[in-house]
Amino acid sequence: MALWLLRRALAPFFVAMVLAYLLAPPVNRLARWLGRPWGVVAVMLGLVAMMATLLMVLGPWLMDQGAHLGASLPRWRQALDDRILPWLQAHPTWQLRLDQALDGLDPALFLRGLRATGGGVLGCFLDLLALILVPLILYFLLLEGPGLVDRLRDLTPPRYRERLDRMVAAIHQRLGGYIRGQAAVAAAMGVLQGLAFATLGVPYAWLLGLVAGLSNVVPYSPYFTALPPALVLAYLDGGSRGHLLAIAAVFMVVQKAEGFYFTPVWVGRASRLHPLEVLLALTAFGFWFGVLGLIFAVPLAVVLKVVLEEVLLDYKAHPWFSEAP
Repeated sequence: MALWLLRRALAPFFVAMVLAYLLAPPVNRLARWLGRPWGVVAVMLGLVAMMATLLMVLGPWLMDQGAHLGASLPRWRQALDDRILPWLQAHPTWQLRLDQALDGLDPALFLRGLRATGGGVLGCFLDLLALILVPLILYFLLLEGPGLVDRLRDLTPPRYRERLDRMVAAIHQRLGGYIRGQAAVAAAMGVLQGLAFATLGVPYAWLLGLVAGLSNVVPYSPYFTALPPALVLAYLDGGSRGHLLAIAAVFMVVQKAEGFYFTPVWVGRASRLHPLEVLLALTAFGFWFGVLGLIFAVPLAVVLKVVLEEVLLDYKAHPWFSEAP
């Protein structure tokens, strides 16, 4: 309950911790020549430059896609009218149900929805303000990270230090493998889904492929972020029922390839998580921390599983566990 109440306050710290973990290796290398403070500054400036370059490359393309999308809206609305209205006229029962549903809309319910939307906008604004703290927290974590680990080790009783070293090494190995594997899976899925959409003639195929690849960071989310828009765009572009079924089938084939090969081979072996453990982590951390919880659920599950494995080793090493009945 306390974590749920503090989720917005904890979010920037958690994001900074993940970034610090990713940026620690180059900082450690540069620190040998520049000193740690300047190494941290150099890496953070490099990160900013990389993000700016990426924005300069993708920005014009995304703006062009957005402008083209806006220009297509009137045509799609007309196409929707041309396809939906004749179907409703041929099915008067559905026309009656739609009219009854529209007549039954409660204005008060609409106003409550607006208030909820306003609250959501305010929440997003507060989240944005919180994320401004991320660079500052990230700087201090990168600067003092090794010292924090050493102090944690010094505070650990000597008889447990070997175990702590073993746990830290296991977490580092599994998280590193997970991050590298997840990046490779996201890139592969973006290319494969974009190519599949383009081959099937889906409008904005590569934009949808980019969405599928990025959203693949959260397992199973492309089914909600990429497939529905692809089906809607294909339908508005005049796609037949068979065409829509082909899009859905090819999409699911690619996703199954991700589920049965890419993720198990590139990610699963490194993180050592069962699919049920992944689903449990997504459910729990998504409930507690929202979108950020969904993004970072698997890394947190990796850490928790390493700790649990150590607890189980203690349990199995206890004398009464191995005693004969």
